[in-house]
Amino acid sequence: MDKTPVVVAVNGSPHMGAGNTGMMLAMIGAELQRLGLGLEIIHLTDHRVEYCVGCGHCLERGRCWIPDDHAAVVERLLAADAVVLASPVYFFHVTAQMKAFLDRSLALGHKPRPTWKPGLAVSVSAGSGETAVAAYLEGMLRVYGAFPVGSLTALATVPGGFMGKEAVEARAADLARDLARAVRERRRYPATETDLRYYTFMSALVRDNHDTVMKDDFDHWEKLGLNRGFEAYVQQTRTATAPADPAVREGWLKEMRAEYAARRSRGAARPPRPDSNAPPPATCREILRSMPAAFDRTAAEGLKAAYEFRVSGEESFTAHLAIADGACTYAEGPAARPGLVINTPAGVWLAIARGELDGQTAFMNGSYTAEGDLALLFKLKTLFR
Repeated sequence: MDKTPVVVAVNGSPHMGAGNTGMMLAMIGAELQRLGLGLEIIHLTDHRVEYCVGCGHCLERGRCWIPDDHAAVVERLLAADAVVLASPVYFFHVTAQMKAFLDRSLALGHKPRPTWKPGLAVSVSAGSGETAVAAYLEGMLRVYGAFPVGSLTALATVPGGFMGKEAVEARAADLARDLARAVRERRRYPATETDLRYYTFMSALVRDNHDTVMKDDFDHWEKLGLNRGFEAYVQQTRTATAPADPAVREGWLKEMRAEYAARRSRGAARPPRPDSNAPPPATCREILRSMPAAFDRTAAEGLKAAYEFRVSGEESFTAHLAIADGACTYAEGPAARPGLVINTPAGVWLAIARGELDGQTAFMNGSYTAEGDLALLFKLKTLFR
């Protein structure tokens, strides 16, 4: 039988479970228990954690020399399936107990963990600073190999006196469910700019000092292969939904430049739009038949081309639009020599014509396909209003 996943929370409040921070952790714990996860709460006031003296020993040797309870608490966090960092706001920051604990974790601060487990930040204030403290704690989660699923914040002036307690409880339950799902599904959240900034700064710092005070840190990065790049650090890769087609981009740029040139040559005036009171076409065939009425002959100067439409789905037919001598005509059936063939489901082209779907986006994600001169595809938007 699989072991019960354990979430480990560090509570920096000197009031332990009797304070508002402890009550917020209890809200999270109740939902986690219902979902089959355990919550272990470590109250820092129960442990002896000395202040950091800034000696740099942990950077050189990879661990702090001070013999107290800090290392044991850190081991619990590193072994946990998820991490919660919780602190009330004391004079616009975390408590002294939490700050001492985090400062003493410097040895891990330059050593990204090979795990990406979920975490939460919890903070409460009497009226100022809880969101900033929660954001700070979210950033510190990475020290213990976690990424933020979210943060639970609240306003409360006396123990249990939450502003909107029901909303705080509901938010706690939501976050607990998100945390539980991330644990059970080993779910990752997308990399963020915070990850990129951390990686960029820390990788340069470690490389620049690898032969002096950060030798142990550098060896850690080398062992995990983190110096291979940002993708190795976040364990996510850059992918695209569709391969980039240079011809598509070049066609788009060509048509965009042509459109700007046409605007300059004829000024800002545009031909009047079709009667806006007329009922919109209800079928794809009606849309194509109405396109000559929306044709902008000034945008088609010197153009001679045929657009063939092969429509499928709710409607199934082939038709084409012929453009020549500043005029556009519609005809049923295929074109003799089409410059561009558009294969589209009827519903897709209807959505594009109605402005419900962007034509270029629909093309890029494969909602419809086009064969032939792609510059003609990008010219459609200027040819037909």
